[in-house]
Amino acid sequence: MVPCVAVRDIIQSEQLRIYARLYSYLRPYWKQLGLGYLAMLADTALGLFVPQVIKNAIDQGLGAGRPTALFSAATIVLAIGAGRAAAGFGQRYFGEWLSHRAAYDLRNRFYHSVQYLPFAFHDRTQTGDLMSRATSDISEVQRFVGTGTMDLTGILLVLVGIVVAMLLEDARLAMLALLPIPVLVAATIRFGNVVRPMFKRIQEQMSSLSAVMQESLTGIRVTKAFARERFELEKFDRENDEWFRQRRDLIRVWANNWPLFTFVLAFAIFLLLWFGGPRALDGQITVGVLYAMISYLLMLNGPVQQLGFLVNLGATANASASRVFEIIDAPAEIDNNPDAV
Repeated sequence: MVPCVAVRDIIQSEQLRIYARLYSYLRPYWKQLGLGYLAMLADTALGLFVPQVIKNAIDQGLGAGRPTALFSAATIVLAIGAGRAAAGFGQRYFGEWLSHRAAYDLRNRFYHSVQYLPFAFHDRTQTGDLMSRATSDISEVQRFVGTGTMDLTGILLVLVGIVVAMLLEDARLAMLALLPIPVLVAATIRFGNVVRPMFKRIQEQMSSLSAVMQESLTGIRVTKAFARERFELEKFDRENDEWFRQRRDLIRVWANNWPLFTFVLAFAIFLLLWFGGPRALDGQITVGVLYAMISYLLMLNGPVQQLGFLVNLGATANASASRVFEIIDAPAEIDNNPDAV
C-alpha cells in the first residue's frame, strides 16, 4: 500500500510540475493576464447579483403590489446584462490571445530544441511523431493554457459564490440543498484521474499513426515499385483501428460520468423544493428567497457541465504538454557555456 501511495504522489507531483511549467509561458504577458482575469471576476460577480435582484422584485414588487419595484428590477437586470456582455468580451478576447501567444512561444521553443538535438536522436525518432507533437499536442495545450484555465477559475469562483449566497439566504436550507455537491466534486476529481492517462495513450497512438502515414508517403515510390500497397494499407488500418478503440473507450467513460453530473444537480433541486416549499407556504421564508435559491442551483447547471469538459481538457493538455517537454528537455548535442560568444 505504501509504495502505491508513494508512486501516486510522485505522479501527481509531476502533473503539477507540468502545469506550473505551462503557466510560466504566460508570465511575460502579465498585463493581458491581469485584464483577462479582471474581466472574468466582473462577469462572475455580476452574474451572482441577478437572483438577488429578482428576489427583491418578487417580494417587494409582486408580493407588495409595487410596480415601481418591478420596473427598477428590470432596469437593473438590463444594466447587469450590458456589464456582463462587456466583461465577457474582455475575458474571451484576452483568454484567446493568451492561449495563442503561449502556443506560439511553446512551438518556437520546441522547434529550436529540435534543431540542436544530436543525429542519434533523429535516427531513433520518427518524423511523424515529431510532427504530431509539434501540431496536435501543442494545439491541445493551446486550448487549455489560456482560455481553458480562465474558464475553470471562473467556474470555481461561481461555485464558491453560489454556496456563500445560498448560506446567506438560509443556512439550514442551503446545507440540505448542497448535500449532493461533495458527490459531484468527488466524481469530477475521479473523472479527471481516469481520463488523464487515457488521453496520453491516445496522443501517443496518434503519433504512431502519423509516423506510419509519414513513412508510407515518403516511400510511396518504393511501395508502388514492389506492389506493397496492400501491406501499407493493412499497417495503417491496424494503427487507425487502435486509435479508434482508445477513443471509443474514452467516450464510454465520458458518457458514463456525464449523466451523473446532471442527476446530482437535479437531486439538489429536489431537496430544495421538498424541504423549502413547505417553509415558503408557512411564511418561514419568502417566495423570493426560495426562488433565489432555486436560481442559484440552476446556475450550477452550466458550470457543472463545463467543469467536466474542462477537467477533460486539462487532462488532455497535461498529457500533451508532457510529450512536448520530453523533446524540449532532451539533451542537446553540444551545450554552450552561458557566457559563450
